Amino acid sequence: MSTNICADTLALSLADPSQILSLSRQSQDAQRFSMVAQAKNFPSNLATAEDVLHSKPQIVLASRRWNARHQTALLKRYNVQIVTVPFPTDWDGIFSSTRQMGKALGREPAAQALLKNLSHRLAQLHQTARPFNALYLRPNGGSAGKQTHVDAVLTAAGLRNHATALGLHGWGRIDLERIVQNPPDIFITPGLVNDVAYARSGLSRHPQMQKLLQRIPVVALAHNDWGCSNWLLIEAAESVAAQVDALQLPFASTQALANEGGKP
Repeated sequence: MSTNICADTLALSLADPSQILSLSRQSQDAQRFSMVAQAKNFPSNLATAEDVLHSKPQIVLASRRWNARHQTALLKRYNVQIVTVPFPTDWDGIFSSTRQMGKALGREPAAQALLKNLSHRLAQLHQTARPFNALYLRPNGGSAGKQTHVDAVLTAAGLRNHATALGLHGWGRIDLERIVQNPPDIFITPGLVNDVAYARSGLSRHPQMQKLLQRIPVVALAHNDWGCSNWLLIEAAESVAAQVDALQLPFASTQALANEGGKP
């Protein structure tokens, strides 16, 4: 039994279908889950302790937050094993956590096969040079530096994480002044241009940012599994790489930040 979308991905990817009692309710939503066609073959659950006790699974795949909200000690009394789904921040962590989940489900060969395919796809991405400075940016100025799964995606696509060059480590915000002083070659955004929610789009509505958006390409992330840090991030990386390749940018544009010594 899995209790969230990230756990659903691992269950569908690694478990034998006969092992799956149910997936989270969100797995049935095509706007939130790319594996919805597979997910619809299984019942859904509301991810409550009551659901667990009713379904009587041997293993529950859950997040740390789910563990904190529910009486895991009670569930253990009913011989329910809670497996916490890892949330790694780099590809080494994704490989390690996939093996870990495969072992927990008794499906180590399936995990190895999945990782073999993942290694091949990563190698394919690395065959094309994309030495551009890419800035992941939300409409409110939120971004992601090193030790985030966003950085893992940009790295897999062969891009340089501009947020790191601007001094951001982990998740945080980047102010407009730093962006204007050292603009990236590419913006990577989950709907920066089209987000009309006033409170969430302050940065994107600023006149200076609008000028930047007129001359700097924007790569939109439409992938609906972007928030899960697991092997499926390869699809986000492939999508980003394909969109960047289609831009046919000159490599010379990557020298702007280098000429400034890489400093904001």
